[in-house]
Formats: sequence, structure tokens, C-alpha cells
Amino acid sequence: MFEHSVKVPRHYKIAANIFKKVATEGGSVKTLLYDDKLRHFRTNVLYALITETIKHASHINKIFENCKILENESRLDPWLAKILTAELLFGKKALPGKSKPEQTVLSYKDQFEKFSSEHKDDFKTEVAPRPRYVRINTNLLTTSDAIRAFQDEGYRFIRCTSGSYADYLEQIQNLKEEDFTQDYHVKTMFVFAAGTKLHEHELYLENKIILQDKATAMAVHLLAPPPGSVVLDMCAAPGMKTTQLAAFLRNNGRIYAVERNEKRYQVLCDFVHKTGSTCVEPLHKDALEIKKGDLDKVEYILLDPSCSGSGMDFCVHSYIESSRLARLTSLQEKFLKHAMNAFPNCKRIVYSTCSLYPEENERVITNVVKTSRAKWRVQDVKELLKGQWNNFGSGMYGSIGTRCLYSRPDSDFTTGFFLAVLDRDPKDMEKCLNAEKQSQKQWQAVNKGKSQKEEEINDNNNENGFPEENNESSQENGEAKPKSKKKKDKSEHIVNENIETEQNNAEAEITDEAPKKKKKKRKHDENNVDNVIEQLDDLSVECEVEVPKKKKKKKDKHTEEQTNETSMTIDTSETNGDFHEHKKKKKRNKELEHEDVEETEVKIKKKKSKKSDSQETEMDYAEDLELEVPKKKKKKKSKGD
Repeated sequence: MFEHSVKVPRHYKIAANIFKKVATEGGSVKTLLYDDKLRHFRTNVLYALITETIKHASHINKIFENCKILENESRLDPWLAKILTAELLFGKKALPGKSKPEQTVLSYKDQFEKFSSEHKDDFKTEVAPRPRYVRINTNLLTTSDAIRAFQDEGYRFIRCTSGSYADYLEQIQNLKEEDFTQDYHVKTMFVFAAGTKLHEHELYLENKIILQDKATAMAVHLLAPPPGSVVLDMCAAPGMKTTQLAAFLRNNGRIYAVERNEKRYQVLCDFVHKTGSTCVEPLHKDALEIKKGDLDKVEYILLDPSCSGSGMDFCVHSYIESSRLARLTSLQEKFLKHAMNAFPNCKRIVYSTCSLYPEENERVITNVVKTSRAKWRVQDVKELLKGQWNNFGSGMYGSIGTRCLYSRPDSDFTTGFFLAVLDRDPKDMEKCLNAEKQSQKQWQAVNKGKSQKEEEINDNNNENGFPEENNESSQENGEAKPKSKKKKDKSEHIVNENIETEQNNAEAEITDEAPKKKKKKRKHDENNVDNVIEQLDDLSVECEVEVPKKKKKKKDKHTEEQTNETSMTIDTSETNGDFHEHKKKKKRNKELEHEDVEETEVKIKKKKSKKSDSQETEMDYAEDLELEVPKKKKKKKSKGD
């Protein structure tokens, strides 16, 4: 009897979900593992279980077809069934749980084993087992100390051949269980026999050794930034290549590690901290949002964008939907274009993917290099590796394709990987830097001009805020002007505007010698004076200021004396014409006052015949405010000066 209440162990369910995504959508197992909330799980156990299932996927499919387990057990999840079968036949050889799915798979165990024994030749693994690659984290441990540590545990160190790359491949194929050697290209990487278990090793738990495939390590090896360099890892999580870069620089320099995804960013930060990569600065942002001017000091860029993952885990799926492939290639081209154009000091870019599809590799490189504004040249990787490599890009994409590198599981004994090295044309780089300096100079000049204009405006505002003429007049009268009300401010503003127009007309009268024009302008001035008088009347009502009648005669005498003086000064200014502009303006203003007074007197005389009482009060208000008008007008003029 099946125990329905017993649940399937959670790590089997998680492995089944990831296996389904890899098989149907593509992508890397490691990427999907880091995207899930699996910090409390041993991800290395999950990774081993999933990769084992992927490796034997075709074998398991044929077993299921023969035994018809999926047809007979309709409620059984096919992805979970494959994970459990892989554990039963190729993993631990047993299923510990008592859940219904586990018991169902166990009931078919005899049929599985019988079919497998009858078709042994059909199920031989086409790809030879990969050796175990181990990178020494030289931030925490030297390679010599690592060799001694392994030797103390009974491992035998075999020196890497000094012959060809082909000799090296033969050497690592013949490694025995207790043997290990140094890699042919990456000298901080050791190679152990296939199946060597190091997940529980003390050095691994202390992050002194990193279980990293050689293919991914080749990206840093070919980027080769010298110590002290500024490097950008545009898609950094989980941090394998980032921490390798830190070790390559000996923690001398600066590495900007960019990751957009929140969970993967946390994984990156933890891994950087654990490995002692002190020169790494993780950035939680989208690399495409880094603009020109943000990280202009970057000299080397490592770009490993999202891809189909067709080269990983022995390629569980042999096809991919064209729409998904188109989306991926579009994103990859955006990243590469941004890397080429947004960093003026960048000398070298290494573009890599864990894909074996040319659409994500040679085509992306060809399309971007041909359309890029900056001039970049694809380096011949064969030359960089001195001819010691086997697999290169396709000739379908011309010389650009053949200059790229492929790492293939069947011949290089690594995961499937693609690499391209792009160097900026030195002349183009110099041109780009000069253009950048020129634009900075222009920007500084514009800012200088703006600041100078602002200073001039501030100086003018300061001068206008403390006019000397108003201070002098206030000192002569010995009175401080009170603050006006809002209504009075509005009315005085109207009066000042009318006075300005009258002043301009008065200036025209003085400078213009034609008598005909003077008459026309005087008529126009009379009309303006009428308007002013009406506004003064309204203003007097709004302000409600009472002026004693006794002071009227004194003010009349005072205004008559002022008008006589202004007429004298205007006559002298017409004859001499040698005064300064500032003095002329003052005299013209006084002339305007004289004309205003004359016109107001004429109006007042006309009104006397009608109402004497009202005439007296209007004269008081008009004369009183008329005397204040020049002061307001002087303020206006002083601001203009």
C-alpha cells in the first residue's frame, strides 16, 4: 500500500522543476539554482543530481517507452519520474523515501534493469567523462601550498606535459583516481580524474579551492588584465570569473561586478566576501544603464550575457525555439554594443557564452563589429594561444568567425563554450579620448559662461537692491518711507508705467529738433497726463490719505519753485548739450514733473467753476501724490542703471 500522506523529499521536487526548465526553456543549471531560494540546500547535491539526469536523458526516455510507465501511471509527473529513475539507476542506486512517486518508480526497477542490460551497447555514453577541474584561489592559498596539501592526503602530482595541447589532452584522459596535474593554459587550475569527489574537502569548504570548469576560466586567461587595471564584469553572478579576475590581479586594481537580479546579487556579494576578493566592488544595477561618464576608467571588460545554455550539462535539448533564440541574440547584441561604445578607455573585451549556437556567437560578433561606431578588431585566438587549441568558429562568418574559439565537450573535455577577444583600434581609442576631452572643455566653457552671467545678474540685483539716489533723497528729507500696501503697490505700478512712457516722450522732445514732431508728442503727452490724473484720483481714494488744507499753499509754492528750476535747467541743457547722460535723465524727469504740474493746474482751474470744495481736496491729493511720483520714478530708473 502506498502512503499518500508521505511527501516527496523536497530536493527531488526542486531538481525536477529545474530539469524541466532546462529541457523546455534552455539555460544553465547553475543559473537556475542561484535564482531559487536554496541557500539552506546543498546546491552541489542538486547540481549533481540534475546533471546526472541530463547526461542519461536519452537512456531514460527509451526505458520509459519500453516499460510504458508514463502511460500506466497517468498521475506520475514525468520530470520527477526521470529524476527518481536517474537516482535509482545511476546515482545512489536507491530511493530513501516512502512517498507514492518513489514507490511507483521502485515498482518498475526490475523492468528498468532488464531493459538496460539487454541494450548495453545502445546506452554507451557518446561523450567521454570530463575530468574534475579545480581552480586554486590564490587570494587565500598559493599553488605550491595546494600541491603539498593534496600530496599530504595521498594524491600524486604529475607535471603537465611540455609538449603540445594534444599531448596534454591525452595526459588528462589517462589520469588515475589518485592523480592530478596542472592545466596546460591556466596555471592556477589543477585537473583531477573524472569522478573525483571534492565537495566535502576542507579546502573547498574554506573557499581556498573553487570547482570551476576550465572553459569558463579561459575567459579571464584571454582577457589578461595586468595588476592595477580597472575591470568591468558586466554579468557577474554567481562570481566564478569575478573572483578569478581578483586573483589574477592579485587584488591590486579595481573590479566592478554588476548584477541586476536581487538574489543573484546577494549570492555574488557573499561569494566575493568568502573568497577574499577585496578589489571587487559589486554593483546592484543593470549594466545597460551604465552611461558614459559613470565608469570611464574601465580598461577591460568581461561580458558573459544570458544565453541558451546549449553547451552546458551535455546539452539536454538539441533544439530551441526560434523566437526565444531571437530574443536572446537581440539582448546579447545590446550588451556588446554598449560595452564597445560606453567606455572610452576600454582596451579589450572578452565576449563569452555557454552556448554552441552560432546565432548567439559568431553572428552576434559579426553584426556588432560591422555596425559599431567605435573601431574594434576581433583578435585571432589561435595566435593568442600560440596555436595550441583545436576548435574555432565557423568560416560561414568570414575571418571574424574563424578568429573565435569554441570549447567542446567531445574534444576539449570541458563544457561547451564560446569566446571572442576584441581589441580597440589604438587610433580610434586616441580619437575617442580626444573627442571626450574636447567635449569636456566645451562643457566647462559653457558652465563658466553661465556662472559669469549669474554673477553679473547677482551684482546688478545687489546694486538695484540698494539704490544710492533713493538713499540720498531719504536722507535729505529725513524721513523713512513706510511699506506700501498691496493695493497701493498695484496702483503705483500702473502710475510708474505711465510715467515711463511720458519720460520717453519727454526725451524725444529734447533730442528731436523738428517742431512738428514736438507738437504731436505734446498732444500725446497731454492725453497721458489726463490718464495719470484720473489714476491719481483713484489712488487717492484707495489710499484714503487726508492732507491738511494748511499745507496746500506751502506745497504750491514749493512746486512752483521746482518748476522754475527745472525750466532753467532744461534751457541750459538744450544750449550746452555737454552734460552726462545720467544728469540729463534727472533733468528730463524734472521737466516731466513741471509738465505734469502745469497740466494738473489747468485741470484744477476748470474744475473750480463747478465745485470749489471738491476741487480743493482733489488738488491736495493730486499735488501730494504728484510730489511722490518722481521718487518712485527714480527707483525705476536706478534699477535700469
